[in-house]
Amino acid sequence: MPGTLIRQIIYATLTAIGFVWTNYYLVQFTVATKGEFTATSLLNFDLSAFIEQVWANPASSFVAVDLTIALLLVITFIVSEGRRLKLRFWGLYIALMFAISFAFGFALFMFLRERKLAVQLESEPAD
Repeated sequence: MPGTLIRQIIYATLTAIGFVWTNYYLVQFTVATKGEFTATSLLNFDLSAFIEQVWANPASSFVAVDLTIALLLVITFIVSEGRRLKLRFWGLYIALMFAISFAFGFALFMFLRERKLAVQLESEPAD
């Protein structure tokens, strides 16, 4: 049980960091392209400028390709683990990776997966 609790704490912490840190840079991008950060500027998000900047140089392109491959692997993992463990709303985590950030959606999935595994472990009969 202590190992699973430690993993839950790590995953919960990374979920928060994945939300805050990635969105910090999203705010910076929005301010740089729109001049301010408001609900209106966020709703008028400049996706073409964002994509252009993602592929702006070989270093950022390397990161983009690497994360794209990781994203595809993680989606496969979420689908298979979500079904195997009968996690409710497992598809939501995939949507969150696109809507908020890869770091947030995947860390949240791992946190809730770990909680489900802990519950299953507790409910198993002792030998």
